Amino acid sequence: MIAYSVIIPVYKTTAHLPVLVQAIRDVFLKLNRSFEVILVNDNPDYPNHLVIDPLLTAYPGQLHCITLTRNYGQHNAIICGFGKASGEFVITMDDDGQHRPEDIPVLIEQQATANYDVVYGKYETRRHSLLRNFSSSAIKLLCKIGIPDLHPDYTSFRLIRTGIAKEMLSMNNSYTFLDGYISWITTHVSSVNVKHLERQEGVSNYTIGKLLSHGITILFTFSALPIRLVTYLSLLICSSAFTYALYVLIRKEVLNDFQQGFPTMAIFLAFGMGLILLTLSIIGEYVFRVHLKTTRKPNFIIKNTQP
Repeated sequence: MIAYSVIIPVYKTTAHLPVLVQAIRDVFLKLNRSFEVILVNDNPDYPNHLVIDPLLTAYPGQLHCITLTRNYGQHNAIICGFGKASGEFVITMDDDGQHRPEDIPVLIEQQATANYDVVYGKYETRRHSLLRNFSSSAIKLLCKIGIPDLHPDYTSFRLIRTGIAKEMLSMNNSYTFLDGYISWITTHVSSVNVKHLERQEGVSNYTIGKLLSHGITILFTFSALPIRLVTYLSLLICSSAFTYALYVLIRKEVLNDFQQGFPTMAIFLAFGMGLILLTLSIIGEYVFRVHLKTTRKPNFIIKNTQP
């Protein structure tokens, strides 16, 4: 059995791939551990094959490539790679050179300290723009509040027990968030400091707009926080409305200083508004649960596999 499967989703950053694959190979040769590298071509319309095909020839048996029918996104591409992985553990890395293969042993050592299911590479310093770093921090804060089981140090540089990774193949959600899936499966997770390098090629596909959209979608897909806030607000307004209605009724009986018809109108409006909001919040709770169970959109479709 192979010890480690390294999965790299490939979009447009291919010039650095030969250096990255060779560096990964050198690391595992030093560790004297068996390995395979799985490239997932997530952009078949881009000439990625011009770089990938020679690599397949250069590393027979150690390098595999899965080409998808279209761009499904980084997380779906990685999960697709899980299906091909035959190692005891999988390691996920980006294709842009910001993750150092030399830090792979650090993940492995941390995993062995307590037999963790997942180990994240936590960046000592993130090599992104200030705005990108701020956006990422804001999203992580929202996720920490909305998804308590999500590990706070999650990154795309991960070591995952293969049994855990393959469980994600059966998850068809309306939006794929790999680290959210991990939080559903296990909490036996750790992190360790690694270096984050400057991007070696191209520009990031994660614009500020995409990051914000990503964060909002994660919150609404993987967290009950938004609907719970609406529920709590509805209960607060409902309680206030009922209290006010009771106040009007008591004052009508004690002081009787309201204009004719006002108590009746105030009580009906207060009770009516409170019941409507309470009903909507209950319906929202059910809709959220139906949403989690009925999203069956495929995460990916494989076009071909080499070799």
